[in-house]
Formats: sequence, structure tokens, C-alpha cells
Amino acid sequence: MEDYLLPWKVSDKLKLRFLSPTLRIGENAEFVGFVVNPSNDEYIRRALWRKLSPLLGDIKVRGMTPFPEDGFPIIPVVFPGWFKRIHSLARIRGKVYDLSQFSNLSGRFILVEAMERVKPENYFLLEKSGLDGRKIYTLMNSAFPAGIREVIFSYFISSSSYLNRVGGCTVNFMDTLSKYYASDFSPIARMIGKVNPLLRKERIKITLMYEEDVEAVIATSFKIKYNEMDSRKALSFYSRRRDRAWEKNAITKSNIKMENLIGISDIPYIATSEEMKIQLDEILEYSFDIALFALEKHLENPSIEETYAQKIKERFIRKIEKEFPLISESMKMGVVMDMADVNGFGEHLARLINAWERAGIGDSFESVYSLYSTVFERIEDVMQDKLRRELAALNEKKRIERVINRILWELNTLKPEGWSFEYFERKMKERGIEDRIERIFEELKREGIVIRKDGRFLAASYL
Repeated sequence: MEDYLLPWKVSDKLKLRFLSPTLRIGENAEFVGFVVNPSNDEYIRRALWRKLSPLLGDIKVRGMTPFPEDGFPIIPVVFPGWFKRIHSLARIRGKVYDLSQFSNLSGRFILVEAMERVKPENYFLLEKSGLDGRKIYTLMNSAFPAGIREVIFSYFISSSSYLNRVGGCTVNFMDTLSKYYASDFSPIARMIGKVNPLLRKERIKITLMYEEDVEAVIATSFKIKYNEMDSRKALSFYSRRRDRAWEKNAITKSNIKMENLIGISDIPYIATSEEMKIQLDEILEYSFDIALFALEKHLENPSIEETYAQKIKERFIRKIEKEFPLISESMKMGVVMDMADVNGFGEHLARLINAWERAGIGDSFESVYSLYSTVFERIEDVMQDKLRRELAALNEKKRIERVINRILWELNTLKPEGWSFEYFERKMKERGIEDRIERIFEELKREGIVIRKDGRFLAASYL
């Protein structure tokens, strides 16, 4: 990658901002950063206790650092006893002193006079990422072979349709037990294990410098949460959908029943061994900046509208019917990847199209279709005989019953307050049933499967 494309990292910008105060004794100072527990806090506290506790009560010693990562500076901060709650990420104001004024130690510290909590998204966006979608894609181009590059790019750039995750797309790398495809996904596992730990829900250990190396731990409770935003703007993909806190953020390896996995994954990927030859250095170096780009784009437009992908989905379906008729028929019957707009292809498609549009590079439709073309080609290669057998086992009656049940479930999930006949009709045509729709609907009402409620319809049971 050309040097001019490698911007100054956000973490370095935050470090410079953190180090900008002059720290002259007696001056007032202000710092914004992470409040951590260095392992030598008790050592410093005991040294200061005799002279400061009569004035300040039960003092607490903490450290502040601009970024929870090895090699970043820390400054000791002393909280008087009346501070009952100390935030993990905060803005503090206080006066600069030297430890030698109160003990046999030396080094500057801040005696805290005021503290206010800082939201993670506000702190991280103090400095803008130097990356845009094109530069991130160029980073990906140098790290990953074609095919898997689009998969990982979608994973990094997507914004969850739910409330508390920067990444959004579920990616499953599937072991087909075939010699023609990869079964060793350890390079992907290493990448996920090494990306900036702020993006993972785990304890974050960092080495800090204060006279000697010490270890600090940031509690697991620290994480980026979008539900601290205006709730109206941070609505989930389907505003009335239950269990909104559920997250789709996984990159996993699996060889479970493949048709089940394909149905729940945004990108069910069958990778080749060649695609596992990846170069991670620059991706790992800039993983945090990539995440901040996704966060910034999310905050600009946090929700994905329910009807977002409808026209795009119809265009997708026409192309799939023409180029992948076996996959198209399997999707309509829900054999591998259901057509539904909830827990199905409509939802997956909306998230991926949205991610590529946010990245702002090229034609998002063609980019996502190219990705899914690879996905479909490999699913057909591995599963075509099984798919044909399962479809052949469905007679006309079973096909219609299967389609109707899936549509009724989808409509009840999307529109629990009730839905219209026109919505039912559109979903039937989407799955390839063009005629007898009115007669089928009247029969469903007559049998009590569909009931009227406040001028709309709901499914009370299934066929």
C-alpha cells in the first residue's frame, strides 16, 4: 500500500492531545481519557497518605491514559475521599503537583477537583479517522485475496441493525469436509484475536509506564453502546421486533448442518485454501481506525429502514432466478436461505447493501451481488444434489403450504399490529406464486388461520 494512503492513526492523535498540557506545578490541568487501576496504586497511596489524608480523607490513586494499549503514557491522578464514584472514561480537572512535595517519590500527578463522565463514542470521535471507505478497501486489498476480501470488508464496515455493536454482519466460514475447500481457518481466528480489544467484550490488559512497567485492567463493563444515543435514532432494524439486544457480530467456523447455518448467516462463506493466505500487519495496525470509521458512519445514520432493501431485493431476486435457478427455488421454499425480510435474505441483503453504501465506493448493488455470486456458486458446488433431492420431495401442495406458513410467520413478526392483504399478496408473488392468491387468502380466513384485527389481519395459526 502506498505510504501516502497510510494516515496518522487516531490513537496517536489522542496521545498527542493527552500530552499537550505543560504540567507545571501549581497549574490547573484538564485531561480526557481512560481511568485505570495501575498495580502500583497502593504503593503511591501509602506514600501520600500521611500528608494528604488529613486534608482529603480516604484518597484513591488511579491512572489516566489516552488509549488502552501497550506503550501509551499514564499520569497518576489522586481522588479525594469525597469522590464516591469514578468513571471508566472521564474528563477530569485539577491541579498539578509533584509526588516529591508529599513523599519520597517523584513525578507529576493531578489532584482531582472535578470529574464528568464521557461517552465512549464522543471520546473516540474527538479525532477523526484518516481512513475513508476507499482507503480501507485498499488496506483489505493488500491483506486478503479476492473473494474473502469482500467478506471481511463487509464484516468490518457494516453497522449492526441492533443497538450495541460496531460490526454487524454475521460471517460463517463453513467446513465442507471437502479437499477442494479450506478446513483450516486459523488465520481468520488469529485476525479476530488480534484486532483492537476495544471491539471485543473482554478484559483489556495494558502495560503502562510509571517509573517501571505496571499492568492496568479496564473492567469488562466498558463497551461502546449505541443505546446511549437518542432512542428514536437508535431503533433496531425492525422497531417492534423482540429481543433487540441480540447481536449478530460473529465470525465463526462451523460444520454443523449446512442448510441451517446458511439460513441464519448474513454471509455463509465456503472459503478456498488459497483465500486463507492473508497478510495481517496493516489490518491489525489500523483495526481501531476502521472501527471508528464504521462508528462515525453509524452515528450519521444509525437505523436501517424496514423497507430499505425492498426494491433492491426484487432486483436481486430477478438476477438470482436467471443465474442461479436452483438457489432461487431453494430460497423461495426456505430450504437454504429463506426469502424473508426477518431472519432471512431480505435482512441480510439490507445490512450488506447499507454497509457498502456507507463505504462510498463503487456500485453497492454490484459489489454485494458479486459477493453473493461467489457464495451461491460454492453452495451449489457443494450442495446441488442435496438441494435437488429436497426440492423434488415437495409436491405442489407441500410447496404451497410451506410458502404460506413462512409468509404468515414473517408478516406476524414484521407487523405484529396487523398487516394488509396487499402485503400478503406481495410476499406470495415474491416466492413465485402468482395466481389463486385471493382464493388462498379467503380459505385461510374461513379456516380461522388468518383473523381480522382492527381493520388488519394476523395469523392465528399455521397450516
